[in-house]
Amino acid sequence: MTRLQNRRNYICIILFSILEFVAIVGAYAFHHFTKTRMGMLRHIIYLNSKWEKMLSITKIKWIAIIIIIALMIISYLRYRNIRISSKAYTVATILTIAVNGWVLYFLLFHSTETNRAYYILSICFILATVFQNIVHHCISSIKSKN
Repeated sequence: MTRLQNRRNYICIILFSILEFVAIVGAYAFHHFTKTRMGMLRHIIYLNSKWEKMLSITKIKWIAIIIIIALMIISYLRYRNIRISSKAYTVATILTIAVNGWVLYFLLFHSTETNRAYYILSICFILATVFQNIVHHCISSIKSKN
């Protein structure tokens, strides 16, 4: 890889890491304000009922679960096949698989009954998972070409 391509990958890593952090902080903010503010809770309940009427939530949920499992398998297979002896790449792979697993757990074992802001939190966590997988891909492309 040329230096320009490496620089672009580093910029991509930084950008998507920041976006992942913002998605997780946004999820925390929604969760916190849903628990502490009655107006936010009312608005979330209204949004939940509106989305349940408009969209097929279970289909969307299972499509997201299948995509996350596929991303998990791809990141593991890429790690196993590339065989890079870099601590940063190993940590990125472990972090990617851990984030994917945690989001799968959240999607499978939580619902709007256990967490009122479930749909918004799911969106934030799925975005964080996608951003983490992009970061993992950028790190692997940098490490595999050097």
